[in-house]
Amino acid sequence: MRPEFPGLWKVIESRRLLWLMGLTFALIVTFQYIELPNTISSLFSSTKLPFSRNSSSLTRDSQHHKSNLAPAMAPSYPQKNASLVDDSGGGDDEEVEVDKIFDNNGNATAPNVSPSQVKENATAPTVSPSQVKENATAPAVLPSQVKENATAPAASAKPPAALPLVKENATAPVASAKSPASLPIPNPSPVKDNATSHVEDKNSTKTDVPGASPVVRFVPDVKKYSKTPDSRVMSISEMSKQLRRNRITHNRLAKKPKWVTKPDLELLQAKYEIENAPIDDKDPLLYAPLYRNVSTFKRSYELMEKMLKVYVYKEGDKPIMHSPILRGIYASEGWFMKLIESNNNKFVTKDASKAHLFYLPFSSRMLEVTLYVQDSHSHRNLVQYLKDYIDFISVKYPFWNRTSGADHFLAACHDWAPSETRNHFAKSIRALCNSDVKEGFVFGKDTSLPETFVRDPKKPLSNIGGKSASQRPTLAFFAGKPDHGYLRPILLSYWGNNKDPDLKIFGRLPRTKGNKNYLQFMKTSKYCICAKGFEVNSPRVVEAIFYDCVPVIISDNFVPPFFEVLNWESFALFVAEKDIPNLKKILMSVSERRYRQMQMRVKRVQKHFLWHVQPEKYDMFHMILHSVWFNRVFQISV
Repeated sequence: MRPEFPGLWKVIESRRLLWLMGLTFALIVTFQYIELPNTISSLFSSTKLPFSRNSSSLTRDSQHHKSNLAPAMAPSYPQKNASLVDDSGGGDDEEVEVDKIFDNNGNATAPNVSPSQVKENATAPTVSPSQVKENATAPAVLPSQVKENATAPAASAKPPAALPLVKENATAPVASAKSPASLPIPNPSPVKDNATSHVEDKNSTKTDVPGASPVVRFVPDVKKYSKTPDSRVMSISEMSKQLRRNRITHNRLAKKPKWVTKPDLELLQAKYEIENAPIDDKDPLLYAPLYRNVSTFKRSYELMEKMLKVYVYKEGDKPIMHSPILRGIYASEGWFMKLIESNNNKFVTKDASKAHLFYLPFSSRMLEVTLYVQDSHSHRNLVQYLKDYIDFISVKYPFWNRTSGADHFLAACHDWAPSETRNHFAKSIRALCNSDVKEGFVFGKDTSLPETFVRDPKKPLSNIGGKSASQRPTLAFFAGKPDHGYLRPILLSYWGNNKDPDLKIFGRLPRTKGNKNYLQFMKTSKYCICAKGFEVNSPRVVEAIFYDCVPVIISDNFVPPFFEVLNWESFALFVAEKDIPNLKKILMSVSERRYRQMQMRVKRVQKHFLWHVQPEKYDMFHMILHSVWFNRVFQISV
């Protein structure tokens, strides 16, 4: 048959091939028909945008859309009573930081998030082009407003001859109606990364969230937890040199804003006046030896009080945004957020065209509690959340893009904050508790945020003070969990368990009848050892000052709080980690006269490390704000 009808055979073969292709296609279509609805459902259920607070954005359009957004990022959280620290342990080891969600005063507390809810919330928000377009068409500052404000400095300002004039057409471009080019959807279950390690959180034996498992700490750098100290150590004097170098370098290499505004010129005027401040070291409230340059600090502080205006973004939903935590070791970021968002704060402006600084009101602690996926060993979704927030405000407003975020700042006290903000906030001013030179802390731009341990938010100053210098019989004191990092086991191996009667060095403080508790030791010791745990920062630094005890900081590469202003070596001792075997010898080498001088200075510097329910001059709130202001002033370039 084949030789007689070759054409017919080819037709049959072609039909068989077509039938085979058709069958394959049918199977594919059938499979997609079955699987696609689940895929779409999963996709839309995990990509809800939380950035709707007080804006005409995505939750404003319809009640239907609002109901879709609410479950993902604003679940209902019942209140929970706090577990306060007992006085028998270390400051950063024994307490549960987050106790409630929102109390009667509207302050944030811990969410009652189940592990399943956390995983659901761990996805990044997305913005549809039509939604972003609607939000982008109504920026808070009209071009005409910016142009009007940008044409001349304040009447009282007399800038030096070298100051540039603002161009007449220096107006702010209207935000693009297009959504950001990159709003990716991260995997709701982050992939485990074998290149990273994890260790227990500071409160690994307790949980902030009822029903949730203990939090596991994500550690980007395994070498940090090696058994030996890091050989790359920057001393305090070297840090000071680096600060001066960075100031000079930034003045030469700083990227200029896309257009100049009136607040830019005011900052230039402030910089000129600060650099040429008259000598003034007689102020009874400012003891000159405590400061690098008391005249410079005083003039800078005066100008801050006179002119500084901060714009606080209203976008973003609780509990990550606008949720101050006022209790525990992460309280600094919460107290700052609470006070700057209060209705009567004189530094805050609702007119963004008048702002010198822009505050990003997120809680690094609530970011972890809400979005971290248990046992994922990754915080990529947390980083993505912050990136999406920046993408959102940079489309809705022109402010971020004008300076690439250089006039924006954040205050974050969680250990992960440096790595979470290193890339997407590279130009921004970061106030960080974990102020580690090796973690990307930039002198002259970033500032060190004090880590404070607030036991009672209603009485943040309870138990303040301690015994006089002559009534402190103990040479030095430390107590804290021995398994927190590599350093404490070294400290305990040399000086723990009463190896020396003059040094009261403990792991967990013994609870025997008649023994002093933690606070009593702090109040009756000459020196309080502030040894690092997993990270360089420790609440013991502020605790020591709080109880009139001279801090002895053992933490290589730690940048102490308000470093750009304070002369830390005038009231604290810094002991290199490698010198732990010589700790007593170093302490005994300090003369009695020198010790009494340092203790007196600790009491004088104390006012800069106190939280007040109503802010007071030179207190912690004002000092944090001043450090951000001060760094911005010396970064400004037009």
